[in-house]
Amino acid sequence: MKYPAVHKYGDIDVESFESYYARWPEALSAIPELVVEDWIYRHWRDFSHHWIALEPHTWQYVRKRFTSADILEIDHISTWISELDAEGVEYVSNAPRSGTRMAQFMLTNGTFPVPILVAENAGHIVHPRSAKEPMKEPFQLIEGHCRLACLRGMINASHPKLGQEHEVWVATLPRRNEA
Repeated sequence: MKYPAVHKYGDIDVESFESYYARWPEALSAIPELVVEDWIYRHWRDFSHHWIALEPHTWQYVRKRFTSADILEIDHISTWISELDAEGVEYVSNAPRSGTRMAQFMLTNGTFPVPILVAENAGHIVHPRSAKEPMKEPFQLIEGHCRLACLRGMINASHPKLGQEHEVWVATLPRRNEA
């Protein structure tokens, strides 16, 4: 399946999302528009190099509400979660990261500005950014690393503005013989 490239990705004159999505093929319509915008369009280089081979158009996407306990079940290959936790401390401790627009939104509203994307029970698939390590279960983070870091920082610090629930895109990836 051919995914359209983002014209002038990485350039100051990058194509607008509206223009990009107007070219989005019907054959890829299983991917929700918000997932296209926040993952494929905004991270085109990473997506095109690492994720296309996993055929995201064959995945099933459901938007769910996670509690903070559910959020802490989201994992990542290698040592990424411990690195995100260290970053999370910076978001909630008046370090420079806490002044970003995303952090200010989250510290005020207690949740993500847009849902992150995770794969559910995808341990049968090798993570595309590792040599051999399978995706984590029950949930493997795919998109939203900074947002997850900030929210984990808020959870671990018992931040007073922490929301009760958080919206997450949950993707189910087929086994190769099920696709």
